[in-house]
Amino acid sequence: MTETMSLPAGLTMAGGVLALGGAPLDRPLAALRTLEPQASAFWAYDLDQIEARAARFRRAFAPLRARPAYALKANALPAVLERVCAAGLAAEAGSLGELLVAKRTGFGAADRNLNGNGRTVAEAAFAAREGVHSVNADHAAELDLLEREARAAGATVRVALRVNPGIETPGHRYVATGDDAAKFGIAPAEALDAWAARARWPHLRVDGVHLHVGSQLLDGAPLERAAETARALVAESAARGAPLSLVNLGGGFGVDYSDAGAEFPLERHAAHLVERFGDLAVEWLFEPGRWIVAPAGVLVAEVLWVKERPGPDGATRRFVVLAAGMNDLIRPALYHARHRVVPVRPRAGAATPAVVVGPVCESADIFEREAMLPPIERGDLVAILDAGAYGAVMASNYNGRPRLAELTVTGGRWTRARAGEPADAAAGRASEDRLEG
Repeated sequence: MTETMSLPAGLTMAGGVLALGGAPLDRPLAALRTLEPQASAFWAYDLDQIEARAARFRRAFAPLRARPAYALKANALPAVLERVCAAGLAAEAGSLGELLVAKRTGFGAADRNLNGNGRTVAEAAFAAREGVHSVNADHAAELDLLEREARAAGATVRVALRVNPGIETPGHRYVATGDDAAKFGIAPAEALDAWAARARWPHLRVDGVHLHVGSQLLDGAPLERAAETARALVAESAARGAPLSLVNLGGGFGVDYSDAGAEFPLERHAAHLVERFGDLAVEWLFEPGRWIVAPAGVLVAEVLWVKERPGPDGATRRFVVLAAGMNDLIRPALYHARHRVVPVRPRAGAATPAVVVGPVCESADIFEREAMLPPIERGDLVAILDAGAYGAVMASNYNGRPRLAELTVTGGRWTRARAGEPADAAAGRASEDRLEG
């Protein structure tokens, strides 16, 4: 890695050391070990960059008078949420737990959206009792549950029906959410019938449509097709005597996990929506998550071992074993996602291929199969880039491994925002409570 290597915004090489938010990444581990002696890896997030990206997203869609709601599933660390809230974004929650986190962080009732396809009584009761901006209902039968809880609370709950538009998107099938095979949403015809019959639910304001077609999109075309679908549904529902006033186009805004400069064209996409749909008299909602936080986070891990063995072609194969594993960052194993892996303090020498792996007893525990790395030695630190989204929030105790500490940097100063778990945390506490029934 050289001083001119392409890095995500917020990451720099200064004095031969990788820095996040202006703070060198070779220093926090030693400081963390004064609090957690066994620490050998950690998450790090640049809060200043997160706030800047949230503000940039809001500016891009300001001409639509749009309301961006940050998707908590991407990264729900309270320190991150506080910065997102400070930048003027609302919160999109997918569970009762995320609703509670949003409330505790300071997002008011009007700044909370409830999403998800398996609505529970507890979630519906929270929406009615505590208040939300709107609920994205995944199917028409959910309206009966929401009506019952709203009636009991003496409240009115606003609802957008999630419609599956049958739009194909590129990428891994696990992040496609709007095609015919996806579990989400209802058919447009069923939504139109429900909007027309909304008097059946007097405690609900069923006046919205929700469309989310997929994640990690680098081309705005699928999102633009979703917007066209929304326009058609708004027009048809109005023709049936049930005008809609809320269009939620979800998220899906991708980031560049390589150095190819392929990030989602945010401003261009926003300008297209303004030009094409600016005359539509509706409230616009978006639910960005990954785009806000992914580039602002890294996973830093100590190198446990470096081993070499000859391959079938006679060439030496180098394996770099990290202290972090697939239980910490599952995206490469689950989605075949690729994250750049770079040394924090590069050693001199030519870069050669390396297989970067974790210590978990699974063959899928591989971060990068052909990382071009300079000489690496045991005890060195490497950073896995663009790890601010769907990293720590998806971590587990698999293989008896404790979850890692999460650090934040702002103004060049480090803070431990969440402590790492002790080594015996994964064992849990034994319980033999008898259940009657």
